[in-house]
Amino acid sequence: MIVRNGGIVIIQRYGRLLINALRITKEVVIGRGNPTFLRRTLQAAGSKQKPTVPVRPLLFVTSYSLFSSKEKKKESPEITKMAEEGVKSLSETIQHADQLFDENNFQEAYDLLQKYPAQETYDIKWRLARVTFSLSKPQSSPRKEELVREAFRYAEEALKLNDGDFASHKWYSILLDAKSSLDGIKERVTQLETVKQHMQRAVELNPSDPTSWYILGHFYYGLADLPWYQRKIVSTIFATPPTGTYEQALECFEKAESTQPNFYSMNHLMLAKTYQALKQAEKAKEFMTLAANVAVLNEDDKQCKEEATKLLKKM
Repeated sequence: MIVRNGGIVIIQRYGRLLINALRITKEVVIGRGNPTFLRRTLQAAGSKQKPTVPVRPLLFVTSYSLFSSKEKKKESPEITKMAEEGVKSLSETIQHADQLFDENNFQEAYDLLQKYPAQETYDIKWRLARVTFSLSKPQSSPRKEELVREAFRYAEEALKLNDGDFASHKWYSILLDAKSSLDGIKERVTQLETVKQHMQRAVELNPSDPTSWYILGHFYYGLADLPWYQRKIVSTIFATPPTGTYEQALECFEKAESTQPNFYSMNHLMLAKTYQALKQAEKAKEFMTLAANVAVLNEDDKQCKEEATKLLKKM
């Protein structure tokens, strides 16, 4: 086939366009491919020719990239998903830890919470305080003391992270009392007012939590039931010693039980002991029987059953 002059001109024009496109691509690859430079170069290369199909000099570059254009489109949803999973992981960790705790699998709950990467998280801290204290209960010294002090550190840190939630005050009060009892009767008595303040704050922040009512009731009962020598220590430390009566204790225990019936075996035991102290024999025997017949699922249930069984025999 013989090529005419017109054909030679067309070939020459498209040949120059091809060379320019390759040069542009090379310059883009080595870092000169900003949008303004690219647009001006393309306009200069094809100012006399307006191709019907837009020139895409980066097509083969992206084809051999580590991330294809389709993968790049998926990148944003993937990042969003990862962020959502990060949030979910805290929620899922908390949910799983609570389930393990409710099932009395305290060591598993402890291990799970310890594995969570962001340890300075409030919801992790107070749960570590709770489960570590539960782990301490069946232990003997010195391991028991180590765990109580560890649990108190978690409670202290949780309170610093969030003093506007009832759980931080509840577990701080429980563990301050437990830790101070390890340091002697004088230290425990010294901390009584602080313990009481945090218990009351927990009830104020969440009056529907039965455990907080139980703890406050136990505090009032403990003050009402103090032996004379401890009362003497209290009176020497405080100008106005904290006070508590059996009536106040009963009100709290009943409030806890009405909020959530049968939530805690020890509440039945304390109701029985309080009714007994108030000379209400029938009610005392009713709740002592419940406490003695509890199904033992944890250390508290075991302690409750043993004490109630002994007291029931004397009634």
